[in-house]
Amino acid sequence: MKIGQVQKITISALLLALTIILTRVTPLQNFALIPWIRISLGPALIIFASLLCGPFYGAIVGAGSDILGIVLFPNALGYGINPLFTLVYGLLGILPWLIYHLVKFIKNDTILYICSGIASILLFTVLTLLMFFSPSIAANYDFNLTIKIIILSVAFVLLVGTMIALHFVSKYFKKKGEGNFLPNRISFVCLVSEILLMLFLNSLVKTVTFEVNYWIIFFAQLIVYFINVPLNSFVVNWLLILFDRHLKNRLV
Repeated sequence: MKIGQVQKITISALLLALTIILTRVTPLQNFALIPWIRISLGPALIIFASLLCGPFYGAIVGAGSDILGIVLFPNALGYGINPLFTLVYGLLGILPWLIYHLVKFIKNDTILYICSGIASILLFTVLTLLMFFSPSIAANYDFNLTIKIIILSVAFVLLVGTMIALHFVSKYFKKKGEGNFLPNRISFVCLVSEILLMLFLNSLVKTVTFEVNYWIIFFAQLIVYFINVPLNSFVVNWLLILFDRHLKNRLV
């Protein structure tokens, strides 16, 4: 799907405006027990910008939406522009393009499923090691064995549920047989981007900014992970198909 520079600039400007609206005006946030968490379609638009227009414009949409968003819609808690959050969202506009182009030559979908499964297993292994051996958790929370098993069981169900949801999203768009982007690769891109940037890096930035224990935010973000990964995959696939249809109609 090749588009010109003028189209990229126009699309990026539109996506920048939409991302600001979706992340600052219409998100689900300020939950009672986890006020640091936000659920919105903003990340999906940034990933879409990265895949469609390239990493440069993706980074502009990602970083620009954070900077302009906080300027136009000041945070209720009084926080201003934070370069660390800007970095996270800038990387969200770069990493999806890189991942997609690393895996686009993999023709066998089974290999991608295996890679996604390995990523989920590694994530669960990290959670298990942290739950039993992290000095930070041990010092702040007196979790007995039963509570640890319950937490890890919930985490396991969420991770497996995410994989199942991604499978059905990919299967749905694969049946459509439209667009130049491959659904399984989009799902893989969304999964890896969420793990690296939202789960690990963004949780670290929120820890520094809000002065909350890292693992509290991490486990809260894991719940959002279960929602965000299938949601982002569905929205990005749908937008790519929609744009492809638009281009074809213009050429008719």
